Amino acid sequence: MSKPVNSMKWYSIYLTNKKVFFLSKFVIVGCLMGNIISSAFTGWLRDGFFLFLLVALILVWDAILKKIISQPILEISKAAHRMANLDFSEPCPINTKDELGKLANDLNTTAANLEHSLAQRKDLTDSLSHELKTPLGVIRAYAEGLESADPEQEVMYRQTIIEETEKMSELVNTLLDLSALEAGAAQLTTESFDLVELVEIVAGREFIDSSSKSFHLNYSLPDTPIYIVADCNRIQQVLHNFMSNAKKFVTKNGEISIEMIELDGFVRFSIYNDGTLVVDEVWKRFHRTRGSENKNGSGLGLTIASQILTMHQVDFGFINQDTGVSFYFIFPIS
Repeated sequence: MSKPVNSMKWYSIYLTNKKVFFLSKFVIVGCLMGNIISSAFTGWLRDGFFLFLLVALILVWDAILKKIISQPILEISKAAHRMANLDFSEPCPINTKDELGKLANDLNTTAANLEHSLAQRKDLTDSLSHELKTPLGVIRAYAEGLESADPEQEVMYRQTIIEETEKMSELVNTLLDLSALEAGAAQLTTESFDLVELVEIVAGREFIDSSSKSFHLNYSLPDTPIYIVADCNRIQQVLHNFMSNAKKFVTKNGEISIEMIELDGFVRFSIYNDGTLVVDEVWKRFHRTRGSENKNGSGLGLTIASQILTMHQVDFGFINQDTGVSFYFIFPIS
């Protein structure tokens, strides 16, 4: 990010007014030298030679002013006009160290941010339209089926419509949350809290009703509290997404293992599940692993988790193992 123009030192030779100041002194010195040189002549030769030097100085002055002021302003104006019409294909080419160069750099930065925001908006619109097609189709089909349904079918159809509506609402809210995180509109509210206790709470919610599921749950947590400084609600969201992802993709009769260990002033949380190995694209929106097409979920959980952890500026990732995958993050202990 460029520094504000006001941060430039008053004595900097790159300032435009300093350039004009030195140029004006150059013209004055040139006039004096021209007068001295022309004094060596007499009559009309003296006047003609002095006039020639004066015209040459004026032309040089105009050429330099055009290069350091008029031309950069024209280029900035052209770039601003292109960007006003949402054409970001060509940045402003001015790359000087004076105020005009700073202005051009700030204009390019603004254009890049605007282009990114527009791309995010388009991505959000495309994602919504793509993901809402299926539930909207289901709702329409069952709504039409209500006209000829018997009482028993009518109850089932209405329940299906309600479930699909709830899925749509959850998807829209999740996408809006993700877009706010990516755009920087969502701010972190940091505090010190016990990560061990938070993991126990989230794990209880995720797995307390999963006793009938065909997987084995193991966990290894410290006996004493471990405090970190972070946004508690957002880290809870990360834990929920990691755990629900493990529960969703664990193989039948497979293993889910939750572990938290201390490492030289840091705490490392990890959750492993037997199942399909993953690739880097797992962090992208609506990424689907092989065989996951029929899994419930929006496909945004890991994307949101990665965005939250990135905002916390901590190390996180996944490790593919022989029979499954482990997701982890590392926080400094407060």
